[in-house]
Amino acid sequence: MPIKAYFQQLRQLSMPGTPAQRPLPTPATYLTQIDPAVGASLNPQQWAELERVMDLAIPKPAPKLVDLRFEVDLLISRYFIVLMVGKDRRRSPRNRPVSRLTQFGNWMAAVVLLLGFNLALSTSVLMAAYLIKSALGIDLLPGHFRGFGS
Repeated sequence: MPIKAYFQQLRQLSMPGTPAQRPLPTPATYLTQIDPAVGASLNPQQWAELERVMDLAIPKPAPKLVDLRFEVDLLISRYFIVLMVGKDRRRSPRNRPVSRLTQFGNWMAAVVLLLGFNLALSTSVLMAAYLIKSALGIDLLPGHFRGFGS
């Protein structure tokens, strides 16, 4: 592949967009920054080695157990909420110590979130079961509400 066509292909791959549409950085994204005169002096093996080393240098996104993102549109402005749960993959420990109060607050927030999720899920399952029961015409307590609605 000629060098000029290679640079055109690299520029097409690194087109900017909105953050949600922008692809993750690849070696091609960064290789477009090389001066064309320098790029023309590199042979295919050197290009391949540059791409390999840059691929090692680019951080890979860690998989998340929960990746919940949604927007809230208010009259004044628009907000977004992101909740991610995953393993901490940092190589070095945090720079600042975490106080016991912060640890307790984080623990309580996690418990409240889990209980709220459990309550919402349980309520939706019970409501769905009740709607199915009503649609099938099943009456669990016949004659119990005598006088109401008749």
